[in-house]
Amino acid sequence: MELLNSKSILDCNEQEIEQHNQECSLIIEKLLKYDNYDCAVIYKYFDEANKEKEPVIKQCNLYNCLDMVQYADIKNGVNIAIKEGFLTFICYGSEYQYNNQIHLATIGIQIRSYNDDRDFVYLNY
Repeated sequence: MELLNSKSILDCNEQEIEQHNQECSLIIEKLLKYDNYDCAVIYKYFDEANKEKEPVIKQCNLYNCLDMVQYADIKNGVNIAIKEGFLTFICYGSEYQYNNQIHLATIGIQIRSYNDDRDFVYLNY
């Protein structure tokens, strides 16, 4: 996984959060240089209590992919990365206790763009 932000939101102090958010905005703006491809959106949990849940697949258009984040708990922020060649939002949600340890709800939202021939389109950042 290649983090596109200069620093994870989990490691940012209050002064660095604004820069992190600006980086996210610039990454999203870069999407507009591509066609508004249809996309498969894969939601997969990575946190301890939810990691065994089956991934969920939804549809969207590339220009609306940020709307897909609204379905996730993002209380503790979002990182943007390239995972397996695809744009992926890593969403950090609420804290919870599981097996006497504190965890963050964590979900990856992978955006897999495809063209009219149903071939995946890899976006460059």
